[in-house]
Amino acid sequence: MYIWCVCKRVSGCWTITGKQDDQQFQIHFIFGNINSRLPSLTVNSKSASHPDSSMFKTIIVFLALSMAVVLSAPVEHGSSTAQPPVAILESSHEKHEDGSYNFSYLGEDGTHRREEAVVRNQGTENEYLEISGSYSYFDANGQEVTVTYKADDHGFVPEGGAILPQISLAAKQVSEQVSQPDLDYDKPPKV
Repeated sequence: MYIWCVCKRVSGCWTITGKQDDQQFQIHFIFGNINSRLPSLTVNSKSASHPDSSMFKTIIVFLALSMAVVLSAPVEHGSSTAQPPVAILESSHEKHEDGSYNFSYLGEDGTHRREEAVVRNQGTENEYLEISGSYSYFDANGQEVTVTYKADDHGFVPEGGAILPQISLAAKQVSEQVSQPDLDYDKPPKV
């Protein structure tokens, strides 16, 4: 008696293709939720002629049970180096009726962020928020990385830190261009 098997996984379905003596077989294992502890299992078997040998049935049952046990084992979804959440030492926020706001926070690990928004051209068709801010964190080498930014009706311009100077320059040039009115665009009505 000669038996060989090939096992492969495609989109959550395991297929075992094999040959026992001169009879070829294929078994498909379809698991309902492979992340659950007890996956549902469907087994389909196809062969040229259905062998009645008890050895063939034993192999099929053994393979099906082995796959079910292996795939029902718990999976660790986080890294073992997970760090606890960072405590916030200081936090402030203000929101005003005109839509302007400011906020800031400081984390226990030294990270911080601040942002301020001011309403420009208030009450006109060209009203917009002018936003400026910064954030800071420590990279893998322990160096502080600080990024400043501004955003207005002409775009978003980040500078410093890990932002490439070419990106900052291109964003700044685009934001300084005089925009041409789009005559086909109607602003949505104010609510």
